[in-house]
Amino acid sequence: MQYIEELTSESNECIFCKAGRESRDEDNLVVHRGSLAYVILNKYPYNNGHVMIVPYRHVLEPGELSRDEALEMHELMVLSIEAIKRSMKPDGFNIGVNMGKAAGAGFSHLHYHVVPRWVG
Repeated sequence: MQYIEELTSESNECIFCKAGRESRDEDNLVVHRGSLAYVILNKYPYNNGHVMIVPYRHVLEPGELSRDEALEMHELMVLSIEAIKRSMKPDGFNIGVNMGKAAGAGFSHLHYHVVPRWVG
């Protein structure tokens, strides 16, 4: 809650638009850039290895994505899963989509979560 309150008080700028626009990838936790979307580490992960797939364009719902954006986001999700499998050897994954301001950290910018999971 403190994180959300700090973001609201600092700026109303979308953190995903900012990370997508800036070139300071290490500071912004961006680990891979595609032409229409990028992969970013979750600053407050549900689990180790938790990443998010984010379109550069500020859209609210999957239906607003172009076919090319939707395809690239899917391809980045698959690439992320394969990278996490090789490096962290999880037993499974949770894949989720955040839609709307109430769904994720107070920002309405559509994004997909890839969360590795382990038994036990």
